[in-house]
Amino acid sequence: MKTSELVEQFSKVDTSGFPDFYGYRRILERGLWVLWVAKEKLGIRKLTAEQIASIIRDVKEISTDAKSITNAFNRAGDKIRTYQEDGNVYFGIMKPGKDHLASQLKEGSIEVLYFEPDKKYTSKRVLTRNILSDLSGELRIVDPYCGESTLDTLGSINARPIKFLTRIENLREREGQKLSREIKDFKSENPDIEFRSYPHPDIHDRYIISSDCLVIIGHSIKDLGSKESFAIVLNAATSRNIVEALSENFNRRWEQSDVL
Repeated sequence: MKTSELVEQFSKVDTSGFPDFYGYRRILERGLWVLWVAKEKLGIRKLTAEQIASIIRDVKEISTDAKSITNAFNRAGDKIRTYQEDGNVYFGIMKPGKDHLASQLKEGSIEVLYFEPDKKYTSKRVLTRNILSDLSGELRIVDPYCGESTLDTLGSINARPIKFLTRIENLREREGQKLSREIKDFKSENPDIEFRSYPHPDIHDRYIISSDCLVIIGHSIKDLGSKESFAIVLNAATSRNIVEALSENFNRRWEQSDVL
């Protein structure tokens, strides 16, 4: 079946008996949800990553791609079954995958991740793999203290638009000048990532806004893992008021900031 035909069929399916798709924030759960509905409602037992991504983009209107689906499913264990046919890789949902979707929905719309002290490398991998890589759409990041290691973390995310708001004046003059040079080099290879420096001192909190989530981080990305800290992930749909307020704040500050 052509992907366009599959998308059209999926758009007409009644999913009222299934968990709310938008109740899940991660690509893994959203991909599993598509496999579940396809199996139970359309009788289609397996789909490619590109087909799953097309359904999520075109039917559910959430930005993603086949690479993100594949990366998520590589960590899915027994939740899925992988098929190889005619040179293509297909995925099908298994019972543990359905059980996982049910358990995730019961856990609610808040997820907390703990970062242990003195584990910088591990903490940044957790941030990248368990949070940033699963967020959808453009990312708007506020972090008053940016550093070279921040660029390493951003560079490891799948290509997507990112607006990063920091305050270069928070660094010592020499450090700020060095970081400005590093950012220019970084942007030459990552043109979708923009940096701006907010000129006023009233920027303290660290958070990330995506199309589906708000992530509140206890430490700057560059210092993550140096001390004990947490990241709190909130579903944007169930935390609409705070997400709208922070989005308005971000947009206002972004317009007042200087391009780096």
